[in-house]
Amino acid sequence: MQVRKKSEADWAVEILGEHGESMHYRELLEKISDQMNRKKDNMALTSMYTRLNLDNRLVYQGEGYWFFDLNRVNQKG
Repeated sequence: MQVRKKSEADWAVEILGEHGESMHYRELLEKISDQMNRKKDNMALTSMYTRLNLDNRLVYQGEGYWFFDLNRVNQKG
């Protein structure tokens, strides 16, 4: 059985879940980069931000803040 690597969105869900409240996107992207040992240049962070926008588990709260919507995950069940 092959284990799937965590995606940026998987890391975001884990980080936001542990944090317990919304986070500014820049702080979230930097924490994800640290966990994945990735570069923090603008091109890499922009690409990561785009992928996070496509994941429906994450919700943009406004003013640059994101949170993890547990209800959306439970509905997929």
